[in-house]
Amino acid sequence: MTDPVVYQLPSDYQQVYHLQLLEKGKYLLINLLALIPLVISLIVMGLWWGLVLRVRGSVPGGLGADWPWWFWLIAIFVLIVVIHEGLHGLAIRWAGHKPRFGMILSKGAFYATADGAYFWRNDFVVIALAPIVVMTLAGMLLVWLLPDTAGYYVALGVVLNAANAIGDLWMTVVVLHFPASVLVQDEADSIRIFAKP
Repeated sequence: MTDPVVYQLPSDYQQVYHLQLLEKGKYLLINLLALIPLVISLIVMGLWWGLVLRVRGSVPGGLGADWPWWFWLIAIFVLIVVIHEGLHGLAIRWAGHKPRFGMILSKGAFYATADGAYFWRNDFVVIALAPIVVMTLAGMLLVWLLPDTAGYYVALGVVLNAANAIGDLWMTVVVLHFPASVLVQDEADSIRIFAKP
């Protein structure tokens, strides 16, 4: 973070855009768009997996093979949500604000936000992209280091996290259409963008 922390909207700023991700008309669209990062991540992790096996070779072993596959899927989902939102929270702290975590039960959406906080555009982009960048790179490293079975589940987690990051990617694209001087307010399921007139 390079700019001063903003706790109150400056008097010379006004709202220029409001993006509500989970409204009725966009909810289906956002779930369909999640297929894009899912497929891209699937291709990237598939190519990475092939490279790892070619260079490092197969390493048998890994997770408890006696446990059912559905247990691992549930465990991966829970870990993805906790780590994903935790990384948003760490980035919010980095930007000088206190994170708050929650879930919108009606939409099944988890979030990390900062009540009453305003973020400079570039800081908001870091906050939005932290989970997909950190989890993808860490996942690629773990796939390299772990035995095959554990590496497989880590790769699956990376792919599912990419799909889960569609809201973050959408918000990033939107805010990057504005200059770096704008302020962004995160409201859990929406963002408001403020700029000087």
